[in-house]
Amino acid sequence: MNHVYKPSGKISFLFLPVFLIILFIIAIYSFVCVFIIHFSPYSLFDAIIFIFAIIKIVKYSALCCVRAGKVRNPGFSAVSGIIAGLSYWYFFVIFYLPVKSMFTMKSFYLLNESPSRILQMFTFKELTNAFSMLKNNGVLITGRKGEGFFTVPGNICIIIFMVSCIVSLIFFALEFYKYSCKPFCETSGKWMKKIVLTSSVPEDDELFITKLLLGDYKVLTYLEPLYNINVDHYKISLYTSSLNDKFFVSLSYMENSGKPDTKSGKTKFNENELIKYLGIDNDTGRSLLTRSRYGPEDASVIVVTDQSKRKAARWIFFNFIIGILAILLCVFAIFKLDDGLQKFLFNGGFFYIALIFFANAARFIRTMQKEMVITSTEDKYKYEGTKKFLIKEAGPPVILRLFYLFMMASAIGLFVLCIIKM
Repeated sequence: MNHVYKPSGKISFLFLPVFLIILFIIAIYSFVCVFIIHFSPYSLFDAIIFIFAIIKIVKYSALCCVRAGKVRNPGFSAVSGIIAGLSYWYFFVIFYLPVKSMFTMKSFYLLNESPSRILQMFTFKELTNAFSMLKNNGVLITGRKGEGFFTVPGNICIIIFMVSCIVSLIFFALEFYKYSCKPFCETSGKWMKKIVLTSSVPEDDELFITKLLLGDYKVLTYLEPLYNINVDHYKISLYTSSLNDKFFVSLSYMENSGKPDTKSGKTKFNENELIKYLGIDNDTGRSLLTRSRYGPEDASVIVVTDQSKRKAARWIFFNFIIGILAILLCVFAIFKLDDGLQKFLFNGGFFYIALIFFANAARFIRTMQKEMVITSTEDKYKYEGTKKFLIKEAGPPVILRLFYLFMMASAIGLFVLCIIKM
C-alpha cells in the first residue's frame, strides 16, 4: 500500500539531558560570539559574525537535540527549538555589556569577581538594564578603521532587535522540526540510515512519477545508471533500517545550473524535490541497496593530474609554514610585550588567536568530507563513458588533519597563556 512516513510523536528520555547540555553549550557559544564581535571595529563585520553564528548554532543544536534525544514529535521539537533560540538571545544580551566593559577597561575583571556577583549577571534585572541602555544610547555604526559614521536611535535598535529575534526563532523552530520529521525505525530505536544514489532521468519522467506514486515501486530498479557527468539526473535518497526490513525513498530532480562551484570546481545543481519519504517494499529496497552508491554531488568529479598534485603539495607546505609562524609570532608577543600585552590583546591580539582557531576548525571539518576523485585524464574519459570505472572516494592526508588539530589546540593554549600572563 502506498504510504508516506509519518513521525510517531514519541520522545526519548535522553532528550532532557541532551537538551540541558546543548543549553550550556549555547551559553558558551554566545559568550564567544560576543567576545569576537567586540574584537571587530567594523559594524558590517559584526553583523556577518552574528549571522554566521546563528546559522551554525541552529544547525548543530537541532542535529544534537533531535537526533541524540530521538525526538519524533515535530510539534515538541519546534517548541524546543524556540526555547533554544530564546536561550541564545538571552545569553547574548546578558554577556554583551560585561564583555564590552572588559574591553573598555582592558582587563579580565570578571575572573576576579565572586561567584554570587557572576550569577547576578543572569538575572532578569540585568536583562532589562541592557535593553534600557540600548534604548537610551542606540548603536554607533563604525567603519573599517573604527571611525564612527552615525548612531542608530534606540527605538529603531529595539525594533531591529525584535525583528531579528523573531526571524531567528522561526529559523530555530523550522530546523528542529525538519530533523524530527526524518525517518525513524521504532523497532530498532534508531534513526534510519540514509544512502544517496544517482541515476539518469527516464524518457517519460511524468509517467515514472505517476507509476511510483500509484505503488509501482519496481520502476525505481529500472532506472539507468548515470553515464555522463554534469548532466541533469535523479538523486534517490534511500532510508533503511538497521535490519533492512523497512525502506523509504525521497526523489529529487537535479538540474544542471551551468555554474561551477568556486570552491570545489564542481558543477552546481539546482535541486527540485519530487517525492519525500515514500514507503517502498522490501524487495525494491534491497535491490536499490545493491546499486553503486554516490554522494549527491558525485555527478561531477574532481580530476587530479600530476600538476594538480604538485600544486596541492606546495599549498600544504605553505599552510604548515604560515601556521607555525603564526603561533610563534603570538608566543613572542605574549612573552616580550609585558606592559603592552593588554593593549596588544584587546586591540587585535585575541582576534588573531580566535582567527587561528576558527579558520583551522573550519578546515578540519572540511577534511572530514570525502570526494570522488579521478586520478588521470584517461580515467576521466572512461568515467564519462560508464560509471563502473569510477575511482573510490578519497580524503586528504591524515597529517593534514593532525596539523589542523595541532593549530586548534595551539590557539586554545595561547588563549589560556594570555589569561595567565595578564
